[in-house]
Amino acid sequence: MFARTHREARALASKFSLCCDGCEYIDVRGHRLWNDEWLKKNAADQVKLAVGEPHVIDSPPSCEGCELWHETLEDSGYCSNCDPDWEASDA
Repeated sequence: MFARTHREARALASKFSLCCDGCEYIDVRGHRLWNDEWLKKNAADQVKLAVGEPHVIDSPPSCEGCELWHETLEDSGYCSNCDPDWEASDA
């Protein structure tokens, strides 16, 4: 999800967290990503991002190894921690 403020992110996330039917309480939290340029370039809706409209990304690109989505991915589809080419050249 891309939002300018925590309040904006929380309001947007609450619309998508209604998957727990019958739950009395759902805690929605946000986390600021400081190095988000790669994610903005490769996952964000560019039209919405350009006008500053907050939006949810249903399936962001994620690492083939650890499945984390907030890291920069190499051309191989792995983050720098999991990239098999990087490990091979390190030996």
